Amino acid sequence: MTLTEQAITNGSVPPPDPATTVRALSRRFPGWTIWWGESTNRYWGMSRRAGGAFVSVEAQSAAEFVQKARDIEYRSPQTNL
Repeated sequence: MTLTEQAITNGSVPPPDPATTVRALSRRFPGWTIWWGESTNRYWGMSRRAGGAFVSVEAQSAAEFVQKARDIEYRSPQTNL
């Protein structure tokens, strides 16, 4: 756990709002469509991979989303559409 995550967890720093987090994730993963599910309280993302297949990610936190998206990026290159 990072210092920022610890500060958020113990309440000394408010967590960033989901819209800010989605913008940051979108900058980090430009080939992905990423959104916050208000009903599910989870981050979602979708990307088209080489060969035309779509992959999706669902994560409880931004850190979990990054981990899952990185794994997909490593295993399956993105298509050049």
